[in-house]
Amino acid sequence: MNNNKHNKKRNVGIVYEQLLHYITEKVINDQKHLSKKAVKIIENRFNKNTELYKEFRLVNALVNSSVSGTHIAASILAEAKDATRRIDQKKLMKEKSLLIKDINYTLGESNFFNKKVKNYRDYATIQTLINEWKSGDKANLSKQIKFERLAVEHLIKEKVADSLIGEDSRSDKLVFKVMSEKINKKYGSNLNSEQKDIIRNYAIYSDDPQSLKIYLENLKVKTISTLIALRETTDNRVLLSKIDIVSENVNNLPSNNIDDAVIKKYLTISSLKNEINGRDND
Repeated sequence: MNNNKHNKKRNVGIVYEQLLHYITEKVINDQKHLSKKAVKIIENRFNKNTELYKEFRLVNALVNSSVSGTHIAASILAEAKDATRRIDQKKLMKEKSLLIKDINYTLGESNFFNKKVKNYRDYATIQTLINEWKSGDKANLSKQIKFERLAVEHLIKEKVADSLIGEDSRSDKLVFKVMSEKINKKYGSNLNSEQKDIIRNYAIYSDDPQSLKIYLENLKVKTISTLIALRETTDNRVLLSKIDIVSENVNNLPSNNIDDAVIKKYLTISSLKNEINGRDND
């Protein structure tokens, strides 16, 4: 199974990123019925019981992880190589074919697989290496060594960590990514950790207004409690006046009929609170 030509349609990392870009584009253009179709494809084809998901986890980890040294990177590659050979290759090939079929027939976009992916080269390098590992004794040894070296270099290269939402489920991460890209486009991308959490919950509970209301009410209580505690530790008049203003604004924030404009107010309050605290909370 040594295919010298890289096939991006069968690169799970690239296809997954293309699906995310498609969803984001449709959400921004208010074509939610189309974005839901793509979300459904991800939920069905990348579910945790599939061989496709097993390979995706390996590709995603190798592309997005950073380590401190070559010896750690080499150990990670050894583990990834073993994990690759535990994947049922027949099932994986069938699942990739079904994924491609779903995209072609469900989304119906002739240029879907031509969508640009930011880390295309990295995904291509890792998928090529994994394909060589699958070949076992039939692998091209010089090619495998070359791509293992490239993978090590990539792993030890410093990257910007994407710790936006911690250990949430994959579907939550997808929804968060879609919504955060939409909101970041409007309001900027320099968000502190609390602002990221606000966006995450806004995304997750977009179809559950009662749960969103409970989250926002709890956020208001927690924010006011923080401000009260801060008031008791300072006698700075300027700071005290800011605390009172922010507290009043928090009290006046609605928790019903939430839209992007209301969420922007919560993001602004969070920014002001962190400014008062003198820390970024990232």
